[in-house]
Amino acid sequence: MKVSEIEELVQQITDRICQQLPKPTLSLAFSQEKKEIPAELYTQFPTVQWRTGEDQESAGMIVKQLTISQMSSIALLQENDLLTRRILSFLLQGKPILVLETLPAIPKETPLKYQVKKTIQEYRDKCQQFGLTFYRSPQDYADFWKSCQKKSVPKALPKRTFITEKQLKKMLEYRIPPIKNAQLTPLAQDYARTQKLLIKGEKACF
Repeated sequence: MKVSEIEELVQQITDRICQQLPKPTLSLAFSQEKKEIPAELYTQFPTVQWRTGEDQESAGMIVKQLTISQMSSIALLQENDLLTRRILSFLLQGKPILVLETLPAIPKETPLKYQVKKTIQEYRDKCQQFGLTFYRSPQDYADFWKSCQKKSVPKALPKRTFITEKQLKKMLEYRIPPIKNAQLTPLAQDYARTQKLLIKGEKACF
């Protein structure tokens, strides 16, 4: 077998494998670089296109971890770093956010343990009121996914406008510019061809 034939065969196999792979259904933002995305997320969301950085097109965001300072900023609607700015931007758009890791446990010897825990809990409660979900069980993945799908529902397609033969004649007579996304009726198509506005096989729309 020639090298060119081997390359062609490899390409065919690659194409078939790619066709069998699930196609992305929506995009999600991740708080860190793609190499930091946990393997579990690829299992939970196999059809997701992951994005990082300054992205506002994603249906939702998954955050690896929040510090106490970051939770405080979000609870007070303040930006103290890039991550809190991105999170607040998503929240203001009503997009869901899932936080994976909980904060580290507070040492028992901490003198203000109760007050510290109370304050942290207040921050968490406020963040949850704004739309953040702190992961506790696999059900949170399912709920987050449903919320993201609601945010990614495509807008209704614009209603198609049809132009009749009579309307087309008037448009030509008064030199009215073409209507965007308008389509000619069969009779209007025939008239357009007689006027050499369309050639055979050309798509009859403006």
